[in-house]
Amino acid sequence: MKKKHRKLVVDGMAYAWAGDWRYVSGVRVVRIRAWFQTEEDRKVGPTLAVNLEGKGNGMTDDSAALPRDAREAILLARGLGWSPEGRGTFWIQPEHGLELEALSVIAPDAST
Repeated sequence: MKKKHRKLVVDGMAYAWAGDWRYVSGVRVVRIRAWFQTEEDRKVGPTLAVNLEGKGNGMTDDSAALPRDAREAILLARGLGWSPEGRGTFWIQPEHGLELEALSVIAPDAST
């Protein structure tokens, strides 16, 4: 089944984004991915990616990425030089300083 990407406009520019999650060593890891979007709704350029985990969620973790989280990641990445040119993946790292209300940035693991 093909995953539907959501559209998000930030500072007048269109992006496609997706949020998903998986468990790694018993911890729920939320991932936001984003792409630049053309007028023809095509994704272009390098993928923006960030891995996150919930802040203090106790026994049940229902952490998920929200549009405001994707927006903050996009704004930070643009400030760090993420642009439509190039290829590959642009990872937001913990030291980049992304501050989200309910999620904390974690480093990408070797399997991503």
